[in-house]
Amino acid sequence: MVGAKKSTWIGGTIFVALMILVAAWFLAISPTFAAASEVRAQAEATVQSNEMLELQVAKLKADFEKLPEYREELAGLQVQIPTEPHLSDYLRQLDAIAVAHSVTLTAISPSAPQAVVVTPPVADVAAAPVDGAAPPAEGAEVPAAPVAPEVPVTPSGLTSIAFTLTAVGTYDNVMAFTSDLQNATPRLFLVTTLNGTAQKDTPASGGRPATVPGDVELVIGGLVYAMPDALAVPPVVDPNAAPPALPGAVPGKNPLVPIVGR
Repeated sequence: MVGAKKSTWIGGTIFVALMILVAAWFLAISPTFAAASEVRAQAEATVQSNEMLELQVAKLKADFEKLPEYREELAGLQVQIPTEPHLSDYLRQLDAIAVAHSVTLTAISPSAPQAVVVTPPVADVAAAPVDGAAPPAEGAEVPAAPVAPEVPVTPSGLTSIAFTLTAVGTYDNVMAFTSDLQNATPRLFLVTTLNGTAQKDTPASGGRPATVPGDVELVIGGLVYAMPDALAVPPVVDPNAAPPALPGAVPGKNPLVPIVGR
């Protein structure tokens, strides 16, 4: 009987110990391992994130060192596509080219600036399957699915100004003027249309030069562009600031009396 009681106590003790171990595993040890594993995963993710940030910082540092070079490149691009229309300056450039090639500009018609809108390309549907069509024969090459074309991105604020120029002169001079119109001016000019008319023996009149057979009148259609500087800092306007004071009247001076010329 004593041996049976001892066996019962030993079995009970072992059972209780096993229950304590199971409870400790599920209530303490396993959650601790899970938390440690999660912390280890977060630490590895943090290390990878720090490495990526270090690479980005190194890239930004290299770009910052090249900032003067980028500014110089931007300034060159802004000569071709300025931040403002600057039509008066451009018209003077056109007149200088015309004079250099002995060409007379009888008409210059710039239009109002228009926002540049790029039309998305049409997808190629030639290879698209047709509803109800028979499946391809066994072993036949299956046509590839059509790939959607990439839509070009238009810079924000990009505008175009349409120009129509009418140049009169000899054929060689007018062609030289057209070439310099695209290549010799700092500003980008995209020629879109050309319409030439042969001239006859005609005296000068109404601003048109005298012409002889072989001369040509060329109507040139094209576009120039302008785009605001995205890096420019807009001026700060105080809404509570008082308007500038207008100059007052000069004491003793009658504004209705005409000024005597010298």
